Amino acid sequence: MVAGFAESASVLPTIETIVNYVDPKAPIGAINDAERHKSTLVLLPYKVAIRDMRPIAGSLALDTTGFVLVERPSQVTDFFDPEQVEDIYRLEIETLIHELTGADRVVIFGTLLRHNGANAPPGAHKSVHNAHIDYDLPTTRAVMERVLPAAEAAHYANGRVMQINVWRPIVTVESAPLALCDAASVQKQDLIYGPIGGKSQSGVADAAGWNLAYNPAHRWYYAPAMRPSEALVFRLCDSDPNAPQWAAHTSFTDPTSRPDAAPRQSIEVRTLALFARVT
Repeated sequence: MVAGFAESASVLPTIETIVNYVDPKAPIGAINDAERHKSTLVLLPYKVAIRDMRPIAGSLALDTTGFVLVERPSQVTDFFDPEQVEDIYRLEIETLIHELTGADRVVIFGTLLRHNGANAPPGAHKSVHNAHIDYDLPTTRAVMERVLPAAEAAHYANGRVMQINVWRPIVTVESAPLALCDAASVQKQDLIYGPIGGKSQSGVADAAGWNLAYNPAHRWYYAPAMRPSEALVFRLCDSDPNAPQWAAHTSFTDPTSRPDAAPRQSIEVRTLALFARVT
């Protein structure tokens, strides 16, 4: 954490809630995002403090906390319209990741809609309530090889690759907000290997990521009442071992939500930020 950041973070507005962590002593389990009843994770609930990131939004950075909150209105009028997502939103996301990372190439390899309501459109998933990191480095590199033409994949094979997600609410968030863990507070020993069951957006056989084991040093943040004009951008994997990454995330039950709060609706886009190999 950068100098002065810890002091400012310690006085932020805070709520207490439950974050579900994986049991590190249990047999390795898998999350099945499409069919939750088939998930085999053993989870342990821990009471944690989650800080309001808004007062320090200007101090957040991919290279320090591993995530940023951006004001980035979209031209999309209906995120459940696949044509608008394909024709408009993909380019918006590619442009955003280019700006934040300076990558030579940005590739989108997965888009996921979530809707917690009873009237959710077909194909929409529910919010995920356990601390996790989508993909590990072998899966990230395998995704790159899958989505790029062979010659282009070879060009980037020895370069730096980041796996970065962009998460946006479709309506103002009143329930089940997304929390992010300061990457600087996540240690390698907190990461528990997590195979991904069911149909994975990676398109890679034996895709895997990380589930998070509890560590009281973890620092969790969220942006209350996020609006559709805002987005959270977070780095989950980086081939540079010295770069802050492992920005674990989870949805959580907000104790301040009203009983009649609207169900969470959101869209997340998974990207690769690629840098040419050094010659």
